[in-house]
Amino acid sequence: MKRAFTSVSRGLLLIVLGFIFFMLNYGVLSWSLWAHVIDLWPLILILTGIGLFFNRQIPLSAVLLIFLLSMVGYSLAVGDKPGPIPRYHSFNSVSDGTGGIDVPLPTDVKKAQVNLKLGGAQVQVKDLDSGSNGGQLMTGTYKWASRSLNPDPRTSVVQIKQSGDTLTATLSSPGGKGERNLSDIALNLSPKIHYDLDINAGAINGMIDLGRLMVDNLKISTGASNFELQFGETGIATQGKIDSGASKLTLVVPESVGLQIRLNGVATSTDFMGSGLLLEDKKWISSNYSDAKTKIDLEISTAAGTVRLERPKLSIQ
Repeated sequence: MKRAFTSVSRGLLLIVLGFIFFMLNYGVLSWSLWAHVIDLWPLILILTGIGLFFNRQIPLSAVLLIFLLSMVGYSLAVGDKPGPIPRYHSFNSVSDGTGGIDVPLPTDVKKAQVNLKLGGAQVQVKDLDSGSNGGQLMTGTYKWASRSLNPDPRTSVVQIKQSGDTLTATLSSPGGKGERNLSDIALNLSPKIHYDLDINAGAINGMIDLGRLMVDNLKISTGASNFELQFGETGIATQGKIDSGASKLTLVVPESVGLQIRLNGVATSTDFMGSGLLLEDKKWISSNYSDAKTKIDLEISTAAGTVRLERPKLSIQ
């Protein structure tokens, strides 16, 4: 009897699953149906507990069958709107466009957490000209490429949240699953406040110029990349962590700035000694580190690649 019930429940599970995909493909149900797994997963525990309560083991196929029917009913109850699914979708069809970034700086904000979540991108980061844009936290432009047949260019790529005197700005590709991929990002940040900057990218190329930006914490996680990272005399201490694959990294740190670098992994080439740094307790340290007004403390982890250091003298204005 138990074996027969299990076989019937398995057959019904496959039939119901097939009908659900038919209804999804023809727009009767919304594909957001699957998002309700997060809302309804405790139902699986309830069904299993009921079986144990009556000293009966409910087959997994029966549990999944009830769970699927519950998801369908829940989706219809909350009014998920089905969207048309293109019958012949070409994943080679790519559209592109441009967009702008314009985030005002509230008067009560003293610090910003800026998160860049990117795929492969050409990135340019620098300070914002405070003379002409004193009321802005962030401006810039970006390009995007989409595999969607009907991308919505109005979808914002910047999400803003404020808590007290701290503002969090997250810039990422919207839509998920590659619907729209950002590239060629030019970002300008106000030099008036302090920052925590987190860049997470598949690969980046370009310039990150922090010469006039007060960055307290810097984190860069990327794959194979080629970029230049510039620092300046800001009068603060910066903690930085860089994780990269086979990359070429150029550090530009003024001679007057105290510099400390811990290097992990395999770097095929460095020129720290030729740049005046001394190796002490597995750290490369500049002779002026303890007395410098501005300090840069970096931990660099690389699978393979080169780390080149430049120590220019700042001209006196």
